[in-house]
Amino acid sequence: MKVIKNIFKWIGLAIWLFLIFAFMQVPSVESTPLFSIDSQKQFYEAFKQVNLFHNILMMIIFTVVTFIMEWLACIWLKNKLVFSKKIVLKYILLALGAGIFGFVLDLINMGSVFSNANKPDVFIETLKTPMAIPLILTLVLIAPTLEELLFQGAIQKGVFRKLNPWLAIILTAIVFAGAHDITLNKAFLDRFLSGIAFGYVYQKTDDIKMAILAHSITNLLPLIIACAQAWNLM
Repeated sequence: MKVIKNIFKWIGLAIWLFLIFAFMQVPSVESTPLFSIDSQKQFYEAFKQVNLFHNILMMIIFTVVTFIMEWLACIWLKNKLVFSKKIVLKYILLALGAGIFGFVLDLINMGSVFSNANKPDVFIETLKTPMAIPLILTLVLIAPTLEELLFQGAIQKGVFRKLNPWLAIILTAIVFAGAHDITLNKAFLDRFLSGIAFGYVYQKTDDIKMAILAHSITNLLPLIIACAQAWNLM
């Protein structure tokens, strides 16, 4: 009977974590009208259909709902998150280093921070519109927070809490990479190595804020380049 109970428990947990991952996609989806475009005309036609109030409202609702679900998942998995931990300089420096490492991986493995000269970049085009602020908030604050709460908070120190710390970090990084790109390519390797860096920061500091900071830095640096391109600063 206990075995059956545990099976249903883990099935329920898997469904809960999947719903969290699905819900956390909404803010990103609502922050830009498209995720790939072939021409500026295609982007502008899509942007005409955007209701900015609706998009921002959906971002807020799903961010709050996802955050609450992640908080409950961490409690369920016996990883009580504490956001009031004292901020330590050496931990900030560690997080900054991990964030820069993730950014360098983007440059080396993907080149994702540069737009294709023959094809407009949807994020750069979005930065030229009123959706720029929601997009920036999503990339720098919302996405890093929700992803670290799920992958490091709920999975690394929740689902894998009884494993060797390094094994937990590696397994979580695999899940993190697979959630972003299931194909075994350079993008997967990029996310895997970034996931290891974020996981190490969380394991070393035991402070989810530092993992979020590392992830934010990884997203912020290419965003600065994109903003410079969008606003003709480079």
